[in-house]
Formats: sequence, structure tokens, C-alpha cells
Amino acid sequence: MGESPSEAAARETLEESGYRVRPARLLAAYDRDRHAHPPIPYHVYKLVFLCEILDETPSSDVDTEGAQFFGEEELPELSVSRVTPAQIERFFEYHRNPNLPTDFD
Repeated sequence: MGESPSEAAARETLEESGYRVRPARLLAAYDRDRHAHPPIPYHVYKLVFLCEILDETPSSDVDTEGAQFFGEEELPELSVSRVTPAQIERFFEYHRNPNLPTDFD
């Protein structure tokens, strides 16, 4: 409560990965039900931000273990309840072509 979406994205990134980031651009606003996610009992909109990393070294005080960066061909198994392979492919397209417009449903 009381946070903007970009503030929540920066906070969650810090808590989960240890990286301080600045959201720079909204890449996508997805209705979770319109993608290949398993069903859940509530409605969710997913906002995806491109972020600039502010510190090269992450904090060690994080909620998860082993946060890493992966190349497009090196991705581990995805949690499709959170992100789909098609979404990841689209985000790599944004990396290759930063002039793509924001995706939305």
C-alpha cells in the first residue's frame, strides 16, 4: 500500500536479489489470465519494468538464494506460475530492440 508500481518493483528487486535498481521503462502490462499461466483463484495484472542496476555488487541481505543473470540460451527451468517462456522471449526481444512499444492486453 502507498507505493507506485515502479517503487514496488525497485523494492522487490532489492529484497529478492540484493540489487538496487531504478525502473527506467515499462515493458509490459499483462493480464495474467490471458497468458499460459496455471489458473489461480484471484485476478492479477503483471507490470514488467526494464531497470537500471545502481550498484555492481548486490547486498547479501536477501530473501532468496542464488540470484543470477542468465543468457537467453542458458535459462533454468521457469516457474510458469510467475513467467512464461513466451514472456521471457519477448523481454529478450526488448534487449535486442529497445524501440519496441510497451506490450499490453
